[in-house]
Amino acid sequence: MKISSTNQQLWIAYLNTLTFSCIQILLYTTIPYISEQTTVTTASIIGSISVGSFIFAFMGPFWASKSDTWGRKRVLSFGMIGMGLSFLCLSSLFVFNDVFSIQIKIAIVYLSRIIYGLLASAVVPVSQAWQLDLIDTKDKLKVLTRNSMCLNVGRVLGPVLVLVKKVDFEHIIYFGTGWIFFLAISCLLTSKNPQLKQATPTETSTPKFQWKELIKESVLPIVLALIFTSFIGILHSTLGHHLKETLSIKGDEASVLMAKIVLASSLFALIVQQTSQWVFKRNWKNRLIVGSSSLVGGSFILSMAATLTSIWIGIAFISIGLALIPPVYMALISHSSSTENVTGKKIGFASIAHSLGYAVGAGLIAISMKMNLVSNMTVISFVSVVTFTIVAMLIVRNAEFVLPAKKDPQYS
Repeated sequence: MKISSTNQQLWIAYLNTLTFSCIQILLYTTIPYISEQTTVTTASIIGSISVGSFIFAFMGPFWASKSDTWGRKRVLSFGMIGMGLSFLCLSSLFVFNDVFSIQIKIAIVYLSRIIYGLLASAVVPVSQAWQLDLIDTKDKLKVLTRNSMCLNVGRVLGPVLVLVKKVDFEHIIYFGTGWIFFLAISCLLTSKNPQLKQATPTETSTPKFQWKELIKESVLPIVLALIFTSFIGILHSTLGHHLKETLSIKGDEASVLMAKIVLASSLFALIVQQTSQWVFKRNWKNRLIVGSSSLVGGSFILSMAATLTSIWIGIAFISIGLALIPPVYMALISHSSSTENVTGKKIGFASIAHSLGYAVGAGLIAISMKMNLVSNMTVISFVSVVTFTIVAMLIVRNAEFVLPAKKDPQYS
């Protein structure tokens, strides 16, 4: 009975992770449609995403810490309620589209992302912490791998929902909002007062010099995580707009096409990741070389693309980079010469870098659209070159480094 209860709680945690990933990519896919239907400019929507991501970077660690005393499910439910409120704001744009002025609509868009950053930032870190609470140490790899699979399934499911609906995407947003609140209320009603073991002083505090040392030994991988995630933020934020302008199609058509691209890219990335396990094994340098080169090549192809075929070719090359680079920098960040268990702290650095990266990426593209100095694709190409440069520096400075033989859950 105990095993069954544990498995049930694990699947609830997985379901929250999947929902978060699905809703996130759903928003990115429908940006052109939201902009077209509500008359809120794409730059304003992307700017709000940047603000939300910036808040997200600092609130995620806060909620993860609070869940130690308040209880995982309780804090997770707060996060899901925040995500529900965020999408409720987006839903109101369509419900009161003819009533609200453009200024009110822009304010609601920003309010939506601020709520998202303040509360929804609890979902992923707390869900992962809850999963680790429920299993033995020897099962960490299996559980974290399933968690990663849920994130990927969510990235596939979001575009599938768009492709199934094809028109009137606001109905998907309505459904998503209702589903989020259902999960949030379910977690809240079934949460109990936590009875967590008190942590020892060594578990709750880290000397200042140690924090500095931990950051110092992983500074380049952390920078790579930030720059790479900026690239992802820019790509997700601007791809729908680029498709609409390049191919001269409507907003809903651009959303459908972007959904197809995200779906195909995610599936292709999964194939590349599996193949890389056989081809590269533990050779992290070759993964980075192939991944960063593909990222640069795909970005330049996409920037010069004038046809749908060339766009698909550019996306294919970019997908190779998306598949190969993140597992390597996560493994390098989590590795430490310290004799203490600092994996959680090191992964925390990556989490902050990811959130800040999305904020920086969305901010760059929002400024680019507002000032209209360079094209969005030029920004993407520039960030891909910066990524390649960081990779080159990382390889040169760690030429003799070999990843430990023990499999790391973030690397597998």
